[in-house]
Amino acid sequence: MIVADASSIISFARANKLDLLRQVVRNMIIPEGVYDEIVVKGREKPGASEVNSAPWINLRKILDKGQLTTLSEKLGRGEKEAIILAEEKGIPLLMDDPQARKEARERKIKLVSSPDILQEAKDRNLIPNVRESLDELIEAGFRISDKLYGNILKRAGEE
Repeated sequence: MIVADASSIISFARANKLDLLRQVVRNMIIPEGVYDEIVVKGREKPGASEVNSAPWINLRKILDKGQLTTLSEKLGRGEKEAIILAEEKGIPLLMDDPQARKEARERKIKLVSSPDILQEAKDRNLIPNVRESLDELIEAGFRISDKLYGNILKRAGEE
């Protein structure tokens, strides 16, 4: 089980890889802010209908809304709620935004990135390599530095 932020789900949806995400994660929780961003505001965009109807993605409310004010104003509502929900549930958080990851790390939340999901998929023989799927995520709008790209491929043994 994992909590996810909108940007990670959207990246997988744009690259037509939501099923791969489902195979690796199996059970995902999203807060209301993430649901609103993907399904309500993004209703005509990739992933909206899938997230709305996916039995493996569960909507949950954060318990302590007061915690929202303790996070940086630079973060969006979905990012803040995802951090708080992961903290409340004591489970890992799928998030890629560097600023949001910094805030989550300060709260000692276990973080998972989209490239981590790809590595796990490779380890489970769901995909033949990380490079091809990572390139598809990038082509679909996933942003990553050249240095990080190289580090991910090196870790995957695909440099």
